[in-house]
Amino acid sequence: MKRIRTQAAAPQLFTSTMAHIQGNLPLAMKEENERFFRHFVGTPSTSYGADVGKQIKLTGANVSLPVDLDGKTEAEIAAAKKGAEIETVCEVEITKEMCNIYGTLHGGCAAYIVDLCSSTAVVCYGLYTGTDGTGVSSSMNLHWHRPITAGKKLKITSNTVFVDGLIRNARSELRDLQTNKLYVSAVHSTLAGGSRTAALRKSNKDKTEKTNSKL
Repeated sequence: MKRIRTQAAAPQLFTSTMAHIQGNLPLAMKEENERFFRHFVGTPSTSYGADVGKQIKLTGANVSLPVDLDGKTEAEIAAAKKGAEIETVCEVEITKEMCNIYGTLHGGCAAYIVDLCSSTAVVCYGLYTGTDGTGVSSSMNLHWHRPITAGKKLKITSNTVFVDGLIRNARSELRDLQTNKLYVSAVHSTLAGGSRTAALRKSNKDKTEKTNSKL
């Protein structure tokens, strides 16, 4: 029998409502996705790019299903959820610190933004299906269509493409928030596992069990 690993609860890094996040996913899933996101952003003292990551805001989380769930059996619902597509939306304003000497978004910073934002879709898929959406990057392919100058406000839309077993693929588009002009498109692939991810899962599980034992 195939063992399904579920995501451990993310650390409680902040206390605020995520009611501003649009979309049809339950509020609890939006909040948990946000907690995972902030955990992996980290702080300037612990993580590369945290000054950039903390400026990215999760503003949307949606699920699209291949069939209507009404009247379906539990087995049919589980199968339909496995075929779900998750879409997340993030927003960020490009600042001078994110730019190269020409005043446009640095390619490395664009990759960092894609890394974080595309991962929100895969993690959200895990939360929705009761499986594990965390993992480590295996590849990232970016196409720069236009330069992005400082001061531009971006909408980053990410969609799950393929999630099965150890393999997860998501695509992202960086577009102008006002005009919808496409600047960057990308595909990001991740793999389940990795010692750091496994350690995070175990740490979160231990904390959750310890908290529950006190209730």
